[in-house]
Amino acid sequence: MIGVGKVPANGEHAVRAVGRASALIAAGCYSLWLLEFGLATGLSPTLSFVSELSAADQPYAGLFSAADRAAGVLAALAAVCGVLTGERGCWHLVAWLGLAGFGLATTADSFLPMDCAVSADAVCASAETAGALSAVHTWHAVSSSLAGTMALVGAAGMAIALRPSGGPRFLVAAAVFGVQAVAMIVVLLLLAVGAGQPVEGFGVAQRVQIVGVAAWLVCVVCLPGVWGGGASGTGGGPAPG
Repeated sequence: MIGVGKVPANGEHAVRAVGRASALIAAGCYSLWLLEFGLATGLSPTLSFVSELSAADQPYAGLFSAADRAAGVLAALAAVCGVLTGERGCWHLVAWLGLAGFGLATTADSFLPMDCAVSADAVCASAETAGALSAVHTWHAVSSSLAGTMALVGAAGMAIALRPSGGPRFLVAAAVFGVQAVAMIVVLLLLAVGAGQPVEGFGVAQRVQIVGVAAWLVCVVCLPGVWGGGASGTGGGPAPG
C-alpha cells in the first residue's frame, strides 16, 4: 500500500519548494500587524488585542483581515506539502497537523472579525461583557484561541521531533516553543485579571506570542530535519518505513 506522503521523486523538490515558500510568505503576512506602528489605528499596542486591528469598525480592517487570510491559506498549503514530502515520524506528523490546524483556524479567523475594538471603545467593551455583540464576534474568540493552540502544538511537535538530533536546531525550536508557551500563559493570566477584557500589558504579551508564531513559521522553512531529502532535510533521521 502506498504510504501517506508518497509523491513522484521528480516532483518532491518542487513540492518542498512550494511548501517552504508558502511558510515563509505566511510568516511575513502574519507579521503585517507591525504596520500598526506606522498607521493611525487609534489602538494602544500595549493594551489592545491584535485582532482589534481587523475589527469591523476599524479603518484598516480590510488590510489586516487580508493579511491574516493569506497567512492562514499559505500555512495550510505548507502543511500539505510537509505531509507529502517532509520528514517522517510521529512528532513530525504532529508538527504538520499543528501547522494545518493553525492555517485553517487563522483563515476562519479572518472571516470572523470582531464587531468593534473593545480596548478603545467603552460601549463596545460593555456590550461584549453583556453578551450583546454578534455571534461572529463571539466565534472570533473561538477561532483565535484555536489558532494559538494549534501553533503551540505545531511548535511543540517540531521541537520534540528535532530533539534526537540535538544541537542548535533543537535549541532554536525549543526556544520558539518556549516563547509561545510563556506568552500564551501571560495572555491568559492577564485576561483573567481583566475578567475577559484586556488590561495594560496584555497587548505586549499577545504581540510577543504572535512574534513567536511567526518565528515558528520561519523555523519550518529553515531548520534542518524538518523537510525530507536535500541538505535541509538531513540530520533528522528518516523514520522507519
